[in-house]
Amino acid sequence: MILLFAVLCSSLSTWAYDFAVGGIYYDITHSTAPFTVAVTVATNNANSYAGDVTIPASVSYNAVNYSVTAIGTYAFALSGGLTSVSIPTSVTSIESWGFMSCYSLNAIIIPASLDTIGDGAFWGCLKLSTIGIPASVKKIGNYVFFGCTALTDINANAANTHYYSEAGVLYNKDKSTLLTYPAGKPEVSYSISSAVDTIGAYAFSYCQNLTSISIPTSVVYMTHATFAQCNGLTSVFIPASVTFLNNNPFYDCTGMKSVTVDPANLYNESVDGVLFNKGLSTIIYYPPSKVGSSYVIPSTVTYVRSSVFMNCTSLTTVTIPASVRTIRSGMFTGCTGLKSINAYPAVPVDLNSITSGNDSKEVFKGVDTTTCVLHVPVGSKSLYASAFQWKGFSNIVEGFASGLSSYSSSNLKVNVQNGLIEVSGATLGETLVVYSLQGIAVFSQKLNSTTLDFGLPMHGLYLIRVGTENVKVLY
Repeated sequence: MILLFAVLCSSLSTWAYDFAVGGIYYDITHSTAPFTVAVTVATNNANSYAGDVTIPASVSYNAVNYSVTAIGTYAFALSGGLTSVSIPTSVTSIESWGFMSCYSLNAIIIPASLDTIGDGAFWGCLKLSTIGIPASVKKIGNYVFFGCTALTDINANAANTHYYSEAGVLYNKDKSTLLTYPAGKPEVSYSISSAVDTIGAYAFSYCQNLTSISIPTSVVYMTHATFAQCNGLTSVFIPASVTFLNNNPFYDCTGMKSVTVDPANLYNESVDGVLFNKGLSTIIYYPPSKVGSSYVIPSTVTYVRSSVFMNCTSLTTVTIPASVRTIRSGMFTGCTGLKSINAYPAVPVDLNSITSGNDSKEVFKGVDTTTCVLHVPVGSKSLYASAFQWKGFSNIVEGFASGLSSYSSSNLKVNVQNGLIEVSGATLGETLVVYSLQGIAVFSQKLNSTTLDFGLPMHGLYLIRVGTENVKVLY
């Protein structure tokens, strides 16, 4: 999102206007009858609109009378001093990014003539608290209210045939899609209506007052970055009905500790609070506030989605299994605590498709590659040392250190049978703990019997410890 903002800002430097009247700048959109213009960018570098601005219904230039029919792309963007705008009924559209980052804008009345509100039209309008959607509006673009942190109420006219609002929340008309939950609403919890089957892109972005959210079993689609930067959320339950998660629905939710997926879900699953697709071939999201300083990506994973470990500052060690074939952008963005990465692929995962020179697409953005040790398979050091992005590590070491201590047992018996691990000979009341080869606890249970049968989410070599006794087992 920061990248997109930068691109939009740079676009302003190439903009030009046709004429200015009364301190407002215009582009001619029809130079023959009917003569029309759109309000446009003020200067070649940035906008300078400030205070209260009244847009006229028509304007005269070179003896021609033009009707003002649109607020053009970027028209008032970055006008930090703009406080209010009066829009005439001649205007039928507010185009993309029209009021982007008008930080002081606190009042705007959309006229009953308006037909279209473009993408990001009010992006980053920090002081905008309420807005009305008239009956005339037929199209509202994407992320229109992204970053409007003071917004508490979006009020769609009851006569509007395309949009509907309830308690300030914006939906499509039949309420099947939740489009925007205003970021400034003071409530700490929210239950999504059971009429909703789709949660729109960025629908709950910046809703930092929310500490809990209830997703009904009617929801099928959770589109891009649904809960982006909802830092008050600590856990979310995804019902069995959800079939589609577009990218990371919990993008940069720094307070998240766990995501739980209903086991009956056929498309997604969670393991110890971490979100995957069903079958664990794709890792989708690792909660930044999850307890623990190390993590081993399951050996079933072949695909790592964008920003999986974003801002996981407590992680010190992450293990990438040999199964991984694709890593998307921002995998370790903001992981300032990482001290070691165990990369098991003998040939480095190709990161060339992640654009060079674009900070938001760097896999290791925020990792101190001068101190973080990159462990690689024996014989692979030269490959990693010359591979795009991997070569940024100053200390690349061949070989992996096991996190396990020595193991021995006299009484503990362990067998694998019928897909379960069977443990016998344990002491009643002690705690059984299962560790991965990297020393990560993957299962724990206090024993109320001298025997125990259990399964693990993935197969591999493990150490089972009960008290002072240890047994290795291939599951």
